[in-house]
Amino acid sequence: MKHKKVRVLSKKIFNGKYVELFFENRFDSIPQPGQFVHIFTGGAFMRRPLSIAGYSPEKIRIVFQIKGPGTKKLAELSNGTKIDILGPLGNSFPGIEKQQKIYLVAGGIGIAPILFVADKFIQSGNDFKILYGARTKNDLLDFLLPEGNYKKIISTDDGSAGEKATVIEILTKEILKEKPDIIFSAGPFAMLKSLGLLCAKENIDAYVSLENVMFCGLGVCQGCVVETTLGYQRVCKDGPVFHNRLIKWK
Repeated sequence: MKHKKVRVLSKKIFNGKYVELFFENRFDSIPQPGQFVHIFTGGAFMRRPLSIAGYSPEKIRIVFQIKGPGTKKLAELSNGTKIDILGPLGNSFPGIEKQQKIYLVAGGIGIAPILFVADKFIQSGNDFKILYGARTKNDLLDFLLPEGNYKKIISTDDGSAGEKATVIEILTKEILKEKPDIIFSAGPFAMLKSLGLLCAKENIDAYVSLENVMFCGLGVCQGCVVETTLGYQRVCKDGPVFHNRLIKWK
């Protein structure tokens, strides 16, 4: 992992606040689903950690929400502009057996790492189901999901698209129909907490991708720790992917 200067290749903005951006792949290693890049945007002092949403030998895909000056600056970059990145960083979702029943559960912009997981599962022939929820139809990015022979259930809190329910409510119903062997999930902390507690109750293995403010992104500054059964662990270095039973949900 080294600093890299990479060119922006293409960019799309959806509903004025969500961005899909591709930049050239100059990584020294092959990124895995769950890993992230740390980008110096020029719009803020700190780098921004952003999940890798896709990979090919030529380019890297990220999907993010415009939230502050850093992501706003990143969203304004033109094709050909060079950006400074570190990556790929962090750990990844674990490998699983083909015969296992898998649920991919995403909330809001947590769809970003799940896009990468879905791509890999389609390539490897894993059978999986996607549960994806957002606040409103304007917060859904389901059109970015890859084509494939898998089931997907879309929901919104206000019922403006898909089922009117939270993604955790949908998950609870689906577990009653068919309990999965394993769940991969990403989204807001409150959603992941509800998922973690539900999976512990139902004795389901789940791996969650946590978000946190990161200063160095390398595990040196200890600024992004989360409390676990093994003590405080660094989201950037020990994570961002953790087993649900490892987290001390508060």
